[in-house]
Order: sequence, then C-alpha cells, then structure tokens
Amino acid sequence: MNEKNIPSPPPQRALAVDDKDWAAVPLAELLWMYQQMTLIRAFEQKLLALKDEGLVNGPVHTSVGQEAIAVGAGLALRRQDKIGGTHRAHHQYLAKALCAVAPKGYDPLRDGLTGEMQAHVLTLLKEIMGLAGGCSGGRGGSMHLFNKEIGVAGTNAIVGGGVPPTTGVAWADHMRGEDWVTVCFYGDGAVYQGAVHEACNIASLWDAPIIYAIENNHFAVGTSRDDGCSAKQLSHVAAAYGMPGFQVNGMDPLSVKLAIEHILADRNNLPCFLEIDTWRHFHHAGGIPGSAFGYRSKEAEAEWHARDPLTQFAARLRQRSVSDADIGKLQSQAQASVDAAAAEVLTTNAAGAKAIREELWPTAESAPRGLRDEGLGRIGPFVEAADCACTREIKYSDAITEVTGRWLEIDPAVVVMGEEVCNMGGGAYGATKGLAKIYPGRVRNTPITEAGFCGIAGGAAMNGMHPVVELMFSSFGLVAADQLFNQIGQLGHIYGGHVSVPLICRTRVAAGLGYGAQHSQDPVALFSMFPGWRIVVPTNSFDYIGLFNAAMKLKSPTLIVEHHGFYGEAGMIPAGAADHVVEIGKAAVRREGTDVTVLAYGWGVRLAERAAAQLAEEGLSAEVIDLRTVDDASMDYETIGRSLRKTGALLTVEEAQACNAIGAKLIRACEQRWFDYLDAPAASINALDIPLPVSRRLELLCLPDLERTVALMRKAARREV
Repeated sequence: MNEKNIPSPPPQRALAVDDKDWAAVPLAELLWMYQQMTLIRAFEQKLLALKDEGLVNGPVHTSVGQEAIAVGAGLALRRQDKIGGTHRAHHQYLAKALCAVAPKGYDPLRDGLTGEMQAHVLTLLKEIMGLAGGCSGGRGGSMHLFNKEIGVAGTNAIVGGGVPPTTGVAWADHMRGEDWVTVCFYGDGAVYQGAVHEACNIASLWDAPIIYAIENNHFAVGTSRDDGCSAKQLSHVAAAYGMPGFQVNGMDPLSVKLAIEHILADRNNLPCFLEIDTWRHFHHAGGIPGSAFGYRSKEAEAEWHARDPLTQFAARLRQRSVSDADIGKLQSQAQASVDAAAAEVLTTNAAGAKAIREELWPTAESAPRGLRDEGLGRIGPFVEAADCACTREIKYSDAITEVTGRWLEIDPAVVVMGEEVCNMGGGAYGATKGLAKIYPGRVRNTPITEAGFCGIAGGAAMNGMHPVVELMFSSFGLVAADQLFNQIGQLGHIYGGHVSVPLICRTRVAAGLGYGAQHSQDPVALFSMFPGWRIVVPTNSFDYIGLFNAAMKLKSPTLIVEHHGFYGEAGMIPAGAADHVVEIGKAAVRREGTDVTVLAYGWGVRLAERAAAQLAEEGLSAEVIDLRTVDDASMDYETIGRSLRKTGALLTVEEAQACNAIGAKLIRACEQRWFDYLDAPAASINALDIPLPVSRRLELLCLPDLERTVALMRKAARREV
C-alpha cells in the first residue's frame, strides 16, 4: 500500500514577546496593566473573605493567578468588541470594564482610579452578592455576568455551554456588517464539550469574527489536562475546523495583548483558537489550594506561584525605574477601591456582625421581569378568522413559507436556519420553499448539529438578529436541550432582563409516520417544564400565519409546534400580505357544546372534532377547545373556565404519551380553579406510555384513535368516567 502525506491544515503558531516588545510599551501603559491586575487580585481576595463570612450566596470561582489574561485581552480590544466567559470570569469582566472607560492618555499613578471605574467595581460586587444594583440585577451572581455597554456579552455557568451563544453574538456582528470582534473565553475542561465543537465548526463555515481563547490552567476542577485532553496541545483542535491555532504565555499581560493584536492585524486569522497557558492558585472554588485535595503537588504549586503575574510584573516595573513606593501606591489604590465598594453594600447588624444593607436586595416584584416578553397587548391588533374576509386558500406548509418570507422581506434582522432548509424544495416539509434563492445568506443550511445551531441562533438573537430555527424533528430538541432550556429560555432572565432573546423555533411532530421512538416525540410537555418559552400549536393556515406574526413581534423565544398531518391541509386566509396577528394566550372554541369540555392541541384537536361530531348523532354535546397556546404562563384559563362552568365535565385529548403530556397538569389546574363546577372526575386521552415503534400496526395501537376518543368522550359526557 502506498502512503503519502496529506496537506496540513492551517499552521499552529507559538507567540512570544521579547525585550524589544517590553521596551516599546509606554510606562503609563505598563502601570495601567499592573493597576488592573492588582485591582482584580484585591477584588477576588475580598470576595473570598466575604464568602467565608457568609455574605456571598453560591460558589466563588476565582481567577487568582490568571489576571494577566484578562488585562491583556481588555487592552487589545475596543469598547464595542465583545467577550463571553465562563463561571470564572470576574477578571475578564473587570478588565473589560476598566479598559472600556479609561480616558485617553490615562496614567493610574497620576490620575488614580476614576469614579466610572469605581462604579464598575461596585456593580460587579453587587452582582456577585445578589443585589439589585448588580449588572444582572443580582440574578446571575458570580457566574452569569452581562453588561452590553462595556461589551460583556455574557458569562455562563455551564462548562462549554456559553460557547455557542457567544459564537452567535460574533456571527450577528458579521451578518450586520459590523467590524467588531468577539473573544470567547473558556477553560481546558470545556475543550471536548460537544457543543463547543459544533459551534466552532459553524463559526468556521460562517466566518464568525471570533477568537476562542482557551485559558489552559491545567485542571478542570481536579482532572488534569493530560487526563482530559487527547491532543498534545489544546490549540491543535483548531485544525479540525480549518482554523489557525495560536499559543501564548498567559502569565504576563503584554504577551496576551500582543498576541490578540497580532491575530487581529490579519482578519483572515478569524476564527481561530488561542491557547493561553496559565495557572489558577486555588481549587475550583473557594480559597483552598488544589494540593489540599491531592490532585496537585505542593512542588508544582510553588513552581507556578514563582511565576505569579503580579510578582513578575512588579519586577518588570522596577527594571523601568518604577519605585517600590509607586508600586505600593498602585496596590493601595486597588485595595481602597475594593474596600470602598464593600463598605457601600455592608452594614453592621444588631449583633455587631457584618450584614448586607437591606435596601439593596431585589424586590419580590422584580423576580419575574425579563423571563418572557409580557407585552402581549402591544403586538396586536388581533383578529380571528371569523372577523376577516378569508378569500384565499393556502396549504398549511405554504402558509409557513409565506409568513416566513414576509418577515425576511420586511425585517433585515430575520435569518432562517436549520438542516436542509435550502434544499429539497424547501426543507423536509417544504416550509422554506424558494426562500434561499430570494434571500441568499439569510436562509442557511446548518450541519447536523442541533446544539450548535440552536445556541448560535440564541446568541445572534441577543445581538440584534431575529432567528427562525427549524428543528427537523421535535425529538432532536433533546440533542440541543442545554442550549434550548439553560441558555435560550433563561438567559434573558438570568441577565436581569437587560437583554432579549427574540427567536422562533419551529419543530414537527411526526407520530404516525413510522419514524420510530427517536423521531416522534411531542415536545409540548418537555418545553413547558422549563421557564422562558412560549409554546404555540397552530392547527390551520390562518392560525399559523397569525401566531407566527405574534411570536415574531415578541422579544422572547417561542416554540411553534407543527403536526405533519396539517402540512397538506388547505385553509382560508385573507387576501394580500400575510400580516394578520392571532393573539397568543387565546384559545379558540372550535365546537360549542354543553355536556363536556374537551381541551386539545395539535392533532388532538382533529380527533376531538371528529369524535364530537360522531357523538352529536347520539345526542351528546361536546365543546371542543383548541388551546393554541400551551405554555403554563399563557394558558387561556378564562375560556376554559367559562366552558367548564357550562358543561361541568372535563376531558383532555393529546397524541403524546401520558408520561410526556400536559393533560394531567391541566386537569389539576382546572380542579383547583373550578372544583365546585365539576360533576365527575376529569379524564385524559393519550398515547400509550411506550416508545412509538416503527411497525405500523403497533404504532397505530399506541396512538389514540377516533374509536378510543369517542368512547372516553362519551363516558365523560354521561358522567361515567
């Protein structure tokens, strides 16, 4: 067998500074580097002390030993450039804030720390202590920091979880023609997270202007880099995505600053990996060294501590004839800043102990703000089909195409992404037919990487875009669960309502088509388990257009659930542009009745309507309510209650398995509200609690059918349940 070399991917390059580089830096800039590092160190030491006194709720992951990385990056970036970080990001937040507000020609020895700098120190301390004046309103604490004004695009507690959203932030700048760059920080422990690879791949495909800055502190909690990473160097991973990889010493800020400036001097370097060698002094959280837990040796700690960035940098300053007195002045300024911030938030209680000032806590009334867009009233006026002259017939799938295309036409921030959405005549369902040709670059095929493209869509939404994401099958939402639920659904709230996540996720229920258990899940109950998502289930063309329009006018995420059975159905809509709006949170009474209230959504509505029509021949009258909006926060209990007061009986109809259904939760809510009006126990129709098989006969046995629906509806109407 012959063997030949394969052309190598982009090169790996080690970057290093020399004495000439040091000599070229103005003294004032060196002093500013040291001032920032001492301030970050003093800040985190104060945090550890406050934690020990029980004044910080939750973990404190310090970056003691890693200050140089943040300072170097902060100095290399412009205010409008952005950073994303991890649970260990106090240093990055502070450096980005301090550099963003430093006046031109600033000299810390001459000018001291400005009031604006002090305000950012106080804001960060308030956030970590859970106070209302924090950058995320006290909701994020130490791990979830956001500040749009200074370019902190969000830090994230899930290891690797913040990489897709931060990539989306960078891609949004690219799509909007902005010149800004994003630096996405994460640690060596996140390098092999699947979502990280998915995001990096898309970043390379879509030219996201991003630097993936890996803070290699050699241990992920207590697992060494050698035990957790198969690559000899972490930056080698970049080669898999056709990206260049760089390596740099992270123990002095000048190395990091010049490395980032070197990368940005040629934008063809982006996206790229930058592996930054560093060391955290303490264990994963708290102020105890890793050697106390046995995964580090005291000898290794001593060796790295000898390279401590503050110690080394002070020596450099002395070589530039900076006196010990001036170095001490910078240290004193840093300590005074931190002490002043702590004094602003603390008081002494009756027992003489330190306590947080009571008036600084968030109020109970503020708790739900930012979770979802509550401005439903402003997105109207709302109409129903009965209110319109519906003269145009259109298939359900074509209605999706038309309303999506309408938004692509009127809003340049709208982008559509998903697997095959540009292919096969409009994706797997024909729902994006022709749109890629009309709007090239704004309708995008994605790799088969649900976590990656969902997370990127979430980040893009946070940075001015309005994505419409297609999940080809609803079961695939489980692949992207972290991005859908921990990230997209919650970040707007976690970051104090200071950022919105306007996004639509469309997905399909394919039960009954023989796709089997892993493609046939109903997503409603799953999504309704997590706060932040609104969930709508249109059952006809008119409602699809109207609910889509409503969702697009919201500043929070909405799931649109499409059942395959509707795609070929034709329905009537008004003539003209697809602009009508149906009210989210408003159910529709599809059939009036007096004997039993039937609550359904999706294909369950069709079953309920057919069963009600059959029972009418027996003299039984069922009121069928199409819920349309099915998340807990938006459920139309007013319409439900009005019906139950009339009928006195309740039945829910869903195609989902009982274990994955909302029927039981609905029944409980109804019983709590209208128990005195109910004449019999409520009942539910669901699929059997087994994974749907491919066998047509078995699948049909599992799914609710007309016969079973009629039988249970009859019992409910006759009070025989």
